[in-house]
Amino acid sequence: MIASQDQETYDVVVIGGGIAGTSTALLLRRENPSLRVLIVERSEKFERKVGEATVEVSGFFFAHVLRMHKELTHDHLPKHGLRYYFSDGAGRRLETMTEVGATSSPSIPSFQLDRARLDQSALELAEAEGAHVLRPARVGAIEHAWPTSRVQIETESKRTVAAHWVIDASGRHACLARRMGILEKNTEHPTAAMWGHWSNTLDLDGTASQGKAPGDRRLPLVFASRQLATNHFCGRGWWAWVIPQQSGDTSIGVVWDTRLFDLPEAETSRERYEAFVRSQDGLRELVADARLQEGEFRLRRHLSYRPKRYMDRGWALVGDAAAFLDPYYSPGLDHMAMSVFATTRIVGDELASRLEQAPLDAAIDLHNDRFRRSFDNWFDALYRDKYELFGDAELTAAAFCMDTAMYYVGVVGPVYRDLAELGIPTLGREGWKTVLPAKIMRFTNRRLVALARKRQKRGTYGRRNADWRMLVQDFGSGRRTLTPAHRKGLRLWLGAELHNLAGYFRRAQQSEPLPVSGHPAPPQKA
Repeated sequence: MIASQDQETYDVVVIGGGIAGTSTALLLRRENPSLRVLIVERSEKFERKVGEATVEVSGFFFAHVLRMHKELTHDHLPKHGLRYYFSDGAGRRLETMTEVGATSSPSIPSFQLDRARLDQSALELAEAEGAHVLRPARVGAIEHAWPTSRVQIETESKRTVAAHWVIDASGRHACLARRMGILEKNTEHPTAAMWGHWSNTLDLDGTASQGKAPGDRRLPLVFASRQLATNHFCGRGWWAWVIPQQSGDTSIGVVWDTRLFDLPEAETSRERYEAFVRSQDGLRELVADARLQEGEFRLRRHLSYRPKRYMDRGWALVGDAAAFLDPYYSPGLDHMAMSVFATTRIVGDELASRLEQAPLDAAIDLHNDRFRRSFDNWFDALYRDKYELFGDAELTAAAFCMDTAMYYVGVVGPVYRDLAELGIPTLGREGWKTVLPAKIMRFTNRRLVALARKRQKRGTYGRRNADWRMLVQDFGSGRRTLTPAHRKGLRLWLGAELHNLAGYFRRAQQSEPLPVSGHPAPPQKA
């Protein structure tokens, strides 16, 4: 039992001082400056995390909800969309690999983040706006009760504080969910990842890659920066990200579906990772003169998980402390923004006495239902078996165009038009507004996976993985349902279906004649 004599009392104790925890504290304090909010951060100094990128919704959240636009533009890099490279395995250089990407910089801003720097800036901002911060400090025992829980905090000594709400923002440590035994692995999506930071990688916009003379050009002219994109290098069952950092270093990570692919064996995981990066077409050029920094390698053996419940009276989970689906398309910070925004609406209303017991329980039940539904629908409609596409440029490009256009229409557009939409997780709403887009996305992605499997059997998988470029101009602003990019994706999908159908008829013509009315087919002439 925790000692009952509490030294201090807080309205909210937040576990974790990274961006999820400080966002929670900032939104609660800005809504009600009289709240006593304590942030408990275990590290003395934030370590560099995986190179991370916002997408349009999380970029909007940081810039326009947290009001951190100055920090984003000063301390981090602009992101120039997504870019993909594919190879047929013939030792290709970048100029002969297939390239898929944008021709111009996006109209809606997003950013390439140095997470340690962002976390530090946000924590300092929260403290300046009145949140209490204990650092370095560790959360020990927690005694949950309603309306008051007791939290043991370990610094140089131990002390106990009382809290009306305890909110876990501890990231993948998932402090509360693990202690309560409510964290579940998504075993239907067995993905793993390795990553590290590299110095002196090739500049994709520089003279080493493009030549010095104005007329020299290895890669076609685009008005977006290739260097500032999140660059993807892809193969069946795996993909690699290349994300530039404001410091000049580059984060390179490899993610794979363990059912389809594994990295070559080596004595250590770091050696497996480095050997793989240095052996792949395109990546090999990027790191030819680069060095993998000491102490900068990380491994995650299983990425996808979620809790049985996201919230109950007196406690809540936000960001990666609640759930993580997949790093592809960078949805993690969107989920963080939505979970923080939704959670702080409920907690803030309860603390302001706008929610009595029955309405509070109803709001919590709705919150849990929406976030569970969002995770299940997002996984089933977008990520299930997705890694089977990644070795085929044509199929991956079709999915990229259609998925991204749907994101603009169904997620970006609503949030930009009505801030309240930020509190409703993607595909988590009740009714047809979730069911219809989820079914459309599920159907298209299932068809693309089916086509990938058929191409594998026929030997046509990756048929356009060399000397082909698909450059996309416009994903729209979320106001139009069929943007040029969406139409391009639909045409690629239709072309793949027609190619599959033509292959079926070719095989039918080449096969032996079928028996008629039960009589055997005549023998074939030599």
